Amino acid sequence: MSLPTIVTGMHRSGTSLTASFIKAIGVDFGDNLLEGDRFNQKGYFEDVDFLEFQRSVLQKSCDRTDPGWHDWGWTQQETLDRRQFNQYEPEARSLIENRPKNGVWGWKDPRTTLMLDFWHQLLPEARYLFVYRQPWDVADSILRLNSAIFSKHPDYALKAWAYYNRHLLQFYQEHRDRCILFNINSVLQQPERLVELLEDKLNFKLERRDRQRIFQQVFHPDLFKQLDPGHPFVQLLRTQLPEYEQLLQELDRNADIPSPFFPVAVPTETPLEKSAMLLHYRTLQAQMHQQAIAHQWEQEKQQLHVHIAQREAELAAVKGSRTWRAKEKVFQFKEAIASKLSVNLFANGKA
Repeated sequence: MSLPTIVTGMHRSGTSLTASFIKAIGVDFGDNLLEGDRFNQKGYFEDVDFLEFQRSVLQKSCDRTDPGWHDWGWTQQETLDRRQFNQYEPEARSLIENRPKNGVWGWKDPRTTLMLDFWHQLLPEARYLFVYRQPWDVADSILRLNSAIFSKHPDYALKAWAYYNRHLLQFYQEHRDRCILFNINSVLQQPERLVELLEDKLNFKLERRDRQRIFQQVFHPDLFKQLDPGHPFVQLLRTQLPEYEQLLQELDRNADIPSPFFPVAVPTETPLEKSAMLLHYRTLQAQMHQQAIAHQWEQEKQQLHVHIAQREAELAAVKGSRTWRAKEKVFQFKEAIASKLSVNLFANGKA
């Protein structure tokens, strides 16, 4: 029996970590996976065929005149036209046909979040793992990518987070019996809870292994940063754009594994001006740290050039010495003798 398993959620929310974990405990994600890079050193665990298919469909189904990030299916006016998806059904069925006919298999791609109803029609037996993460952590992670589109429009990260998670939540509420909705921060603390839900709620028959050890192998804490709740960016977001925290709370109310974030009132004694200046101060600190590193590299570079110049001067001095010239003449004499002997031996051989 085939059991398709789909891992999805907003980009930079922990979908790759989730996919690597459940792949390690027995879910077949195939062999043609997107390789890791400096932004995801452990790998993306995305089936390249599904990835390219969904990327193409979303781009073609967006209004090209509406600014946004069409690669993710998000535009400022949210013009993604899902009615166009049906024309790509034959290609989607072909992808499915080339996947295992038995066992637990699946794919991971954040873009699937916007195509859940499409895939549900084709794979009514599918099971879903929905990952979400705090909006400020996702925005922070996206900005660290230093992508041109998000550097120019940093607000896109938050708006896309809300767009994706609204779709995730809606599908979950309609099909909660076949989905697990969880906050990645909570799963990082207790990965066994996710395994229990896979087995008890979704009836998975997973390989019995040392899952805690496996999770420790696939997860590295340095690769998953979290902002402190008292960070000025978090405070500004909560006071000026509370709709993002409200959506986070709605996700938590529905989740099988809610987030460990407990909302508290933003201190009234902390004026907006203070939060803004604290955020600016931290930005300046980061810039000064980068400048210090660049200055240190420049000094090391100059020291290296001086060292190279010294070694070249020493080598030149050695080559100019009588001893070196004498050795060169001996070496050249030996080379000439060897060459002459070689010619004579060759001539004698032909004779």
